[in-house]
Amino acid sequence: MNEIQTELDDRQGRSIERMRSVSKALSDASRRARFSSRSKQAFSGAQGLRRRARERIIRLVLLVLVVVLPNIASIGYFGFIASDQYESIAKFTVSSGALPKMDDLGSATGLPPMAIVQDTMIVVSYAESQALVAKLQDAIDLRKYYSSDKIDYFSRFNAALPIEKFTNYWTRRSSAAVSMPSGIVTLRVRAFSAADAKTIATAVVQQCEAMINQLNERMFKDTVAASERDLQLAGEALKSTRVAYEKARNAEGVFDVKEESKNLGTLLTQLEGQLLTMQSEYATRSAYVAADAPQMRLAAQRIASLKEQVKGVQNRITSMQQQGDNGALSQKLSRFANLDLEQKIAEKRYAQASISLNMARIYSERKMLYLHTVEMPAEAEEPRYPRRVLTIGLVLLGSILAWFISIGLVGLIRRRLA
Repeated sequence: MNEIQTELDDRQGRSIERMRSVSKALSDASRRARFSSRSKQAFSGAQGLRRRARERIIRLVLLVLVVVLPNIASIGYFGFIASDQYESIAKFTVSSGALPKMDDLGSATGLPPMAIVQDTMIVVSYAESQALVAKLQDAIDLRKYYSSDKIDYFSRFNAALPIEKFTNYWTRRSSAAVSMPSGIVTLRVRAFSAADAKTIATAVVQQCEAMINQLNERMFKDTVAASERDLQLAGEALKSTRVAYEKARNAEGVFDVKEESKNLGTLLTQLEGQLLTMQSEYATRSAYVAADAPQMRLAAQRIASLKEQVKGVQNRITSMQQQGDNGALSQKLSRFANLDLEQKIAEKRYAQASISLNMARIYSERKMLYLHTVEMPAEAEEPRYPRRVLTIGLVLLGSILAWFISIGLVGLIRRRLA
């Protein structure tokens, strides 16, 4: 019994010992777990502090680059450096010397005729062209007004650059626009003094007017040249018909058969000459005098009377020669009548060409296009540009907006990479 009791006590002691060992192991494991959790929390907290510090640095750098520096530059330039710019305004219209005729579009909308609109747009295009810049350079030395050392560096033009660059610079310092339906062209010119702006704007108006005069001269020079060519061709045609008439008369000897026939032929020639003269005068006057005027009606009656006389003489010659020559002379006179008709047509064509040439020369002595100045350029009392407060405010708002956008983009990239 004692041995059994002793063995039980040993087993119980070993069990208690194992339980103590397990309890100690659990206690050690729990202690290690608590220590590991505290270490991780401490490490995670340190990482968060470093990340927030980096974000603050990035925001600060972006603030300086996107907001502070641009606004310092904006305030410094527009507040203390930028040169004042003065604006001079001129208004003018382009009109025709002829009485205005409304086209279909103008009748429906009340707009000026299309021809006037086209001429106006030609002037507007010319006001922004390199050709105008070259003319202004020759007339007033345009570059000196924009290349002075008194102008700030960013607004000043480098006089050594070619005219193409200067034309681009000029289009930023001037503008021309058409107001519809009045057709008034508003010209705006900016310079770095009020007197310079007025001088340049006045020169631009003068050059536009000179261009209009050149258009007039070129237009009528072409018209007169075309009329002269028509007159020359008509003269050659008239000369050829007269030569043919003379050759036929000399070949046939129609007016030498009998003395009476000769006398009648002479009378017929005189009457036809008078008739052609009066017809030419009538055609010339009809371009300037109404057809129902008293002098025109009287001239028409005289022409009709001469025609009747010519017809009577021709009938007498035909009747006489038919009786004495079995109708041979009648055939010859018929041929002469055809030649005479061709000659009359040529004479009328020549008279009409002469009238057209005279009219072209008359119109060439007066303008068909005019440039009417509605408002002359004047000196501005205060600078219009740059708009300092507005520009500085816009830069401030834009930089703040850009700063917020850049911060959002940085945060988005960080979350994508995390």
